[in-house]
Amino acid sequence: MSFKKFKDPVYGYIEIDNQLISQIIDTANFQRLRDIIQTSYSPLYTSAVHNRFTHSLGVYHLGRIAARAFENSCSLNHISSFHTVKDYLPVFEIACLLHDVGHAPFSHTGEDFYFDNTKHEALHKIIISLTDDALLPIEISKNSYKAAAHELMSVIVGLNVYGAVIEKSRWSFFARCITGYKYTESLTDKKQLLNCLIELLNSSMIDVDKLDYLIRDAYMTGFENIRIDYIRLLESIYVFRQNAEYRLCYYKTAVSVIENVVYARDAERKWLQNHPAVLYEAYLLQNILSDIIETCMKKTYIPYDCLTNNGLKTESFGIIRLLSDSDIIYFMKNLPCHELAAEYLDRSLRKHPIWKTEAEYQAIFSGNEEAAQTIEREFADLKKELNGLGYSNTISQNALAACRMDARQLELEYETNALPQLKMSLRKRKRQIQIMEALYHFADRENLEFNFTIISTKQFNSGFGKPEFSKISMVFPEIAVPCEFGSISHTLKASESTGENFFYIYYTRKELNQKIHISELIKELLNIAYEIAQEQIRSAAERNTQAAANRLK
Repeated sequence: MSFKKFKDPVYGYIEIDNQLISQIIDTANFQRLRDIIQTSYSPLYTSAVHNRFTHSLGVYHLGRIAARAFENSCSLNHISSFHTVKDYLPVFEIACLLHDVGHAPFSHTGEDFYFDNTKHEALHKIIISLTDDALLPIEISKNSYKAAAHELMSVIVGLNVYGAVIEKSRWSFFARCITGYKYTESLTDKKQLLNCLIELLNSSMIDVDKLDYLIRDAYMTGFENIRIDYIRLLESIYVFRQNAEYRLCYYKTAVSVIENVVYARDAERKWLQNHPAVLYEAYLLQNILSDIIETCMKKTYIPYDCLTNNGLKTESFGIIRLLSDSDIIYFMKNLPCHELAAEYLDRSLRKHPIWKTEAEYQAIFSGNEEAAQTIEREFADLKKELNGLGYSNTISQNALAACRMDARQLELEYETNALPQLKMSLRKRKRQIQIMEALYHFADRENLEFNFTIISTKQFNSGFGKPEFSKISMVFPEIAVPCEFGSISHTLKASESTGENFFYIYYTRKELNQKIHISELIKELLNIAYEIAQEQIRSAAERNTQAAANRLK
């Protein structure tokens, strides 16, 4: 067996079998990943331009280390069933290499554009047909399996383009490694051991995919994240057999590294993934992508053929094949009079968040948590209304006029037919108008353009608070059976956040260093929240009175 060495800034040298290079890496579909950016962090860190190609090589490298550790553990622990899965290790490594081969342009920003109206169903049907696994549809249904769109598409591209590299009988295992869909029906020793391998590539807490992006993202951005000793962690992989069941565990030497992985993941999610500049760029790209798909491809989603050499024939742009970031930029430049495309290409046009972090948001509404949750709900409803009216999260003079017109129409309908649901809809619309008017007053006071964008995001929850973290199995030689991580790491606890979502409000600066004052805006929003609370109290009292009257009849 001959190898080629790739120089990698993170791991030094990555060795890959020459056969895999000719069969997979040098092919057009895999080379496409050079033009798919790994993260959306470049608005924060200019050096964050690494791609899915280098990440895939990194995951393959870690996957090989994990596979050897898995094999060593089975040997040392005399796992007699290992011989039934030994030939699956190369398939696992190929899955590591191809786990992102179906990624959309701009990575996770384009994620949802693989789904049509049926969401997971259509892609699941293709995978079930390709793998010819009779138990897979049963397990998908029973376990409510819902892999990410790019994982499903990576399976489809992987099997359609590279299926000849993998024995047909192992296609289902390849698909399960990428999606994380474990075997749950008719479990045998072999399937349990294969589940351990699946978990090494796709799990909820620790796997070789997450390890590489945490280490690589920190290195390439320059973000000062905590160091992860991946060698110590992967070499601690331990396969444990108890009562005819196999479990993937970690030896006691990995305790500190596992904690570091969760620390690192928390830091990246909180300070990079959820940064308002990153969220705003994703908002721009998602709206631009939607228009490009509709304008250039005459579709509502990205067709499979666009990702491969087959290509999709279009009227205006010829054949679109091996779709990547550069193609989207090209299409973007050719969209006529597209405000969001202009904003993406010209950073001086970008909007800026009124508050810069979730911590600042929490501080602003400190002591008014219930009111803040009310405001969050109202902004979520307002965003839906704006999108329904065609204003894509945007509060402007035209959007306000459209909401007022809608409210007037509801008033007329209510005068004709005083239905309770019409009354409720009218109240909601008037509250939304109040919020928009509060922003209008804010723009007038601060000499801003009355043109705001709302973006909602989930409040941060630490990985230390996840049940999956607590259930990681640790092996101590002095103890007969593995223990759960939650029972040995009492200092690392985290509580859930108070609400599911919070939001950023973005505005356009008229001057480079323009300062704004938000105290009056916050007062107006809190007053609206107070009025809503009072209205809810009155409505509850009316319902109770009516119920009492009905009982007396």
